[in-house]
Amino acid sequence: MVRGLIVSTRIVSLFGRIDITDTNGALCYYAKGEFALLRRRWRIFNQDDQELMQIRHKRLAIRPTFLVSGQLGDMVLQRKFFSLKREYWVTGGPYDGAEFKGNLLDLAFTIYHDDKLLAKASEKLISIRDKHQVEMQTDDLNDELFTVAAIVAMQLEKKASD
Repeated sequence: MVRGLIVSTRIVSLFGRIDITDTNGALCYYAKGEFALLRRRWRIFNQDDQELMQIRHKRLAIRPTFLVSGQLGDMVLQRKFFSLKREYWVTGGPYDGAEFKGNLLDLAFTIYHDDKLLAKASEKLISIRDKHQVEMQTDDLNDELFTVAAIVAMQLEKKASD
C-alpha cells in the first residue's frame, strides 16, 4: 500500500532533528544531526532506533554536495548549477541518475528515477515548523528510504542557506 509521509523539522534541537511520520502521526523515521568542523553528519534511523543511512554535507564543495551511505549503498547527491529552483541529481548506488526538483517558490518538489515518479511533496504554509506532506507514488520501501534521504538533504541545504 502506498502511503503518505509528513516531514517535520523540530524548532528546538541542539544539532537538529527531522521527524518523518505517517499520516496518522506514527513515527516512521527520524534524522539527527551531529556536529563536525568541516562537514556535518546526519544519521537516519527507523522507528526502532536502527541506523539506516548517513548523510554528510561536503562543506568545501563547489556546489552543494551530500555523501550518502548505508542501507541503499553509497551515492552522491549534488545540486545543479545556475538553476532558479533547487534541482539535484544522484550519482552511484541503485538510484544512479535519479533527480529531485523543487518549484520556483521552494514549496513543493518531485523525485524521479528512470522517468518514474517516486514521490511528490508540498510544504504546509501555516505551521510553526517546516512541514512537508509527501505522497509516495510506489510501495517499494527502498524508494521510500531514498525519498527520506533526498528530503533530509534538501532540508539541510535549505537550513544552511537560511
